[in-house]
Amino acid sequence: MTDAATAYTRDFILSALPPAAKRVLEIGCGAGALAAELAQAELTIVAIDSDPAQVDEAKARGVDARSATWPDFSDGRFDAILFTRSLHHVDDLEVSVAAAFAALTEGGRLIVEDFMAEGCSDRSELWFASLAALLDQGGLLAEPSGHLAEVLGRTPTEAHDHHLHSSGAIEAALRAQAETVRTESSAYYFRYLLPSLPDGRPGLAKGLLDHELALIDAGLIDPLGRRYVAGGRV
Repeated sequence: MTDAATAYTRDFILSALPPAAKRVLEIGCGAGALAAELAQAELTIVAIDSDPAQVDEAKARGVDARSATWPDFSDGRFDAILFTRSLHHVDDLEVSVAAAFAALTEGGRLIVEDFMAEGCSDRSELWFASLAALLDQGGLLAEPSGHLAEVLGRTPTEAHDHHLHSSGAIEAALRAQAETVRTESSAYYFRYLLPSLPDGRPGLAKGLLDHELALIDAGLIDPLGRRYVAGGRV
């Protein structure tokens, strides 16, 4: 059964692919859950990640996964290149985006799913903190880590050892290379909760995603997630 987060991303990617797309590169594939799903749509997926252990997990899923760091990777041209929550991490944003456009076929698209590394609004952060606390008090969170542990006051705020690119910087880098850039907001907070949810409760993850989307649609919180579909070279 496909988990809620992977299905949410998969549906976006499939809707954003150029017509008749066949060959796709995913940059930052992690354990290969998304790549494996996309392969089911009769796409030829090449997936790279800088973590060899993650690459091994992706291979175990049957994914054509390679241990590599973008843009130090080359394997021909692709109809679409995906940065799935990875573009905010790259060392040189402009160089990475330019290299991706250079590796696209004519009519290809660069598709990005990411988040506002600069942070979202106070009302959204307060909502998420209260939701996390409620789930924790109800015994529905196990061993919170990372950002979630920070939100719950379990650990000091994490200091990243490298600069994270803001959503504005990502959009500017895309617009500097692309003829067209379509942007949209998306749910993202729910992703921080998923690693700490109890096993055997897949409906809870979907419920958290649906809850966040409903609040966004109602204008009650501001979306943390950002998505971009860029095509054509300037």
